[in-house]
Amino acid sequence: MNRFYEKTRKLDNIAVLIFSLLFMTVGFLQASSLTFGHPIISVLQWPTVGLGCLILLERFINFKHYVKTRGIILLILFAAGYVVSTIITFKYGYYNNVRTLAFMVMQFGLLYATDSDSDPEVSRRRFRICANFFLIGTAVLSILSFVFLFTGYTKVFYPAAGEEGPIYYIGFNIGRLFGAYWDPNIAATMAAVAIIISVFFAVYTKKVVLRVVYIVNAVIELMYISFADSRTGHLCLFAGAVVATLIFAIKYIRLAKPVLNIIATVAAVAICAGAVIVAPDTIQKGYNSIVHSINGGADSSDASQSLPDDVFDRGYDTSADISNRRFDIWKGAVEIFKTSPVFGVSRANILPYVDENLPDSYLVTNDHMRFDSMHNMYFEILASQGAFGLTVFLIFMVLVIYGVFGNLRTLWEHKRFDLFALVFCIAVTVCASTLVMAEIVYVTSPISTMLWIALGCMNHYIVCDCDKKRIDKQ
Repeated sequence: MNRFYEKTRKLDNIAVLIFSLLFMTVGFLQASSLTFGHPIISVLQWPTVGLGCLILLERFINFKHYVKTRGIILLILFAAGYVVSTIITFKYGYYNNVRTLAFMVMQFGLLYATDSDSDPEVSRRRFRICANFFLIGTAVLSILSFVFLFTGYTKVFYPAAGEEGPIYYIGFNIGRLFGAYWDPNIAATMAAVAIIISVFFAVYTKKVVLRVVYIVNAVIELMYISFADSRTGHLCLFAGAVVATLIFAIKYIRLAKPVLNIIATVAAVAICAGAVIVAPDTIQKGYNSIVHSINGGADSSDASQSLPDDVFDRGYDTSADISNRRFDIWKGAVEIFKTSPVFGVSRANILPYVDENLPDSYLVTNDHMRFDSMHNMYFEILASQGAFGLTVFLIFMVLVIYGVFGNLRTLWEHKRFDLFALVFCIAVTVCASTLVMAEIVYVTSPISTMLWIALGCMNHYIVCDCDKKRIDKQ
């Protein structure tokens, strides 16, 4: 068995990198309104799944080298719980659940799980390559979104007769920039993650040209968040930026007295928080002023006037319901949980289950659409996998957090401090989105892919470096 491990070790590193890039590409294709539901996704998805299955088989054979991955047993239990949920609701369907389970296992077993006997620098290189690939993907879609905005290109896709699903937009619609994405909230979250990565890379790169590129990319993504008018994007960027500022302030501010350090740190965080809050509205107002000036000086028959004077206006008021329907959706999740409290009803069978068992639920009786997503990761798990799934996943989260703070001193002084700080800020940014979106677990997206790769890289260093150093000191 050791001979097999030695023969497949290098091949595994190459194959996992290729898989990670392919998996993220599938996520980009699914996130873009230009390719969502297009056959091109299947063309790329099946080779990705095939490669993933081969790597999973190799890792199963070499399981003892991956079992030290922090929380991997809990993730296996979580996946097993999903199998039980699928069996319980088998009569409502199984194919989409099998597909969801397959991608879930690949995220856990390939993106997160790491070989504890290998050099953690392998994981760092993979993370850096994937992070730059993520930046390229988001930049392409964001720039294309601005092309649609400035050219006035817009299109609406309605569900086919008899089919369920939301309306998808391309370009500028209902007072928001959808652009090349079908969901501006998902897009804005991707942009927030891209800003965090870009700023970190700009700070730590020694090449001036790259530094300029990263800064420009951060500005582009900030503009997208502003034009998408996404409160989710604002929340994610606020969380990531404030935590990043706090980390760097504590790390690098060195004044004569401790009280001055505290004052300077609080001031830095306050300035950052204020800037993040003000920037999107300022960009919106600035763009509106430019549009007003152009429209005011143009002939009324000019075809270039494709945008109204009041550019950013959603056309609906959320003051009466600040959650924008989410509170009612979460009540629906609780209703599902009450009818199947232990293992839930499985992610893909929520709507068929609700139709039969909870026909009066807001999820299917509202005047907007039939909601199969709970717009909150924790309520999503509660409805899909019940108390068992939510408990297991929360324990996993606590274990990951403990791994970071239990090795905080070593991580703080490590030569890869910038890497650990970046991973932590990515995690904070994405976790902020889980309060209003169902990312990370059941969704194949660039956001979840980037998070699991980042956490896997962090875990690899903790297992190989931090835990061993702590044991040696004892």
